[in-house]
Amino acid sequence: MNDGFQFQEKFVAQLKSLIAPNISLADELADLLNVSTDSIYRRLRCQSGFSFDEVATISKKFGVSVDGLLAVDSLQVNFNFNPMFEEKSNFGKYLKWFSDYLTQLAAIPGTRIIYAADDVPLFRHFNYSNLSAFKSFYWSKAVLNSEFFQGKKFNPDIVPQEIIDINKKTYNAYSQINSIEIWTEETLISSLKQVEFFWESDLFENSDQALLVTDEMRQMMDELKTNCENSYKNDPNTRGQFMLYNSEVMIGNNQVLIEPGDSKMGQRVFLGHNTFNSISTYNASFVKETKLWMENLTKKSLLLSGTAEKQRAKFFKKMEDQISALERNIRGVASSY
Repeated sequence: MNDGFQFQEKFVAQLKSLIAPNISLADELADLLNVSTDSIYRRLRCQSGFSFDEVATISKKFGVSVDGLLAVDSLQVNFNFNPMFEEKSNFGKYLKWFSDYLTQLAAIPGTRIIYAADDVPLFRHFNYSNLSAFKSFYWSKAVLNSEFFQGKKFNPDIVPQEIIDINKKTYNAYSQINSIEIWTEETLISSLKQVEFFWESDLFENSDQALLVTDEMRQMMDELKTNCENSYKNDPNTRGQFMLYNSEVMIGNNQVLIEPGDSKMGQRVFLGHNTFNSISTYNASFVKETKLWMENLTKKSLLLSGTAEKQRAKFFKKMEDQISALERNIRGVASSY
């Protein structure tokens, strides 16, 4: 295959990774470029080429980073991002896109996620209905200033069931993907502070609602501990192998490296943006730099998975103490982290 079609093969793979599984990429491109679907299918099979103008049009529409595909050696890096503030429906669209993307990755054998977690990886919250609802409520109300939640206090029923179902699908996909996560002893603090802020701002309907959220945080940490002990996520029959590291070096920002089993998709880096959103790039130089940073961070961190029983117990005792301190605060007992 010549260099032009090598580029096109990667270009098509990225397009497929950016579109929902229930949407026909061929139909979308045919409408966008005003050509027949047969013509598009030939392009998707790399039997004929996209023109420069077509690549530019498609890249603008779908946010494909061409510099990453070309492996341009440059200090300039293009990022994709999902705008949240322009339209009221963007938050739901983002959660749906994220769920579809992880579901696609889960279907590719050999895919791996490496997650440097300044905050708890968001999909870990999504296995618990109250916690999932709280995070969605917090992001919508405190970050996006959603009109729908203005003047309302939290209870899990206020969040649309559709959002909870999407989040659960995201968690299920994550559970099937091999993962390495790097946490610090401060990784849980951000989620705890969110609950504390809403509690002290009288944004829970009652203390029971707040304690349901903290109880599910404890369940989430128990699940994480079990994952560590077993070195795999919940189901041993899935591909979800798992390793957790404790870093004494502060991470500073959530950074995620996606290594798809299908190399045509290209490795991808996500960086935390605007509290819970992210920006991402396929830029080869940026990906390489991030991977080297993660490898160095891992070497300086303590492996908690497998046989590291003493170190694991110490780490999770710290997390348990943080949750208990917040619960005492909610119950009216003076305490601090």
